[in-house]
Amino acid sequence: MGADVYMAKGFDKRMEEHRVLLDELGDHPSHEQLAPLYDKIYVQGDVYYRDSYNSGSVLWAMGLSWWNDILPMLDDEGTLDKDGIETFLGLVEDKPLSVSSEFLEHMPEGWGHADAMKYLQKEQDALISFLKKALNTEDTLSCSL
Repeated sequence: MGADVYMAKGFDKRMEEHRVLLDELGDHPSHEQLAPLYDKIYVQGDVYYRDSYNSGSVLWAMGLSWWNDILPMLDDEGTLDKDGIETFLGLVEDKPLSVSSEFLEHMPEGWGHADAMKYLQKEQDALISFLKKALNTEDTLSCSL
């Protein structure tokens, strides 16, 4: 489970670029058939962004919540317009990160606090870049929270 955020026009365009290949797979393609295509469609931070609902969530590491902070900004269809994206960006830019004790307990083996901070900083940078790209391309965001 996690938050899935799509640039509406950008993601639709990406899906159309791969529509022929998806259609050729038929009604019940295997995971092995879909995985390479989905790797091209769901590129993290391009026209799609995903954040987990666990201790590794970048929003949670900033003291924010998808449900309490972002959900109220969405319209009835789960869309975030330009003003909402600007507000979202303002919430996350330069927001300090913290590593929760739960994340420390569940980090990959061999990771230390510095590794966790590096991971979270990379995710925060990717989210900021994603939001700026949506604004620069005048796209809206479709959010599945």
